[in-house]
Parts: sequence; C-alpha cells; structure tokens
Amino acid sequence: MAGPEAAKLSVSVPAKLAKRVRRRVGARGLSSFVARAMRHELEREQLGAYLAELDESLGPVPDKVLTEARSAWRKR
Repeated sequence: MAGPEAAKLSVSVPAKLAKRVRRRVGARGLSSFVARAMRHELEREQLGAYLAELDESLGPVPDKVLTEARSAWRKR
C-alpha cells in the first residue's frame, strides 16, 4: 500500500484488538486492512446521513412496512 499517494498515520487502538487484527492479517497486511476498514466506516456514515435525509424529507418508514421487510428478510 505504500507509495507516493500514501499517508502515514499514527493511531491508538485497544491492545487486544491490535493483536487479533495482526494475527489475522500479518504485519504486512495491516495497512491494507485498516484502509479497507476506514473506507467501510466512511461508507456506513454516508449511508446513515442519506437515510436520515430521506427520513427528514419523506418521513420515517411506517412500522407496517418495516415489519413486512424484517419478516421477508428472516425467510431468506
């Protein structure tokens, strides 16, 4: 992942989390893993903001529709 477009960051995370991640991806895969996690979180935040915008402009999803959707999802 290193290269001219890469930015070096210093972050602190819980020791147990760091150990689990390093065990899974190895020392060389850490940068790629963290970059994917950061992208994923940004996408989740963007989706959350969009859903909040829809709720504001259209109103919340009716309970009946949510119940039907949850039921359909569980049947999969």
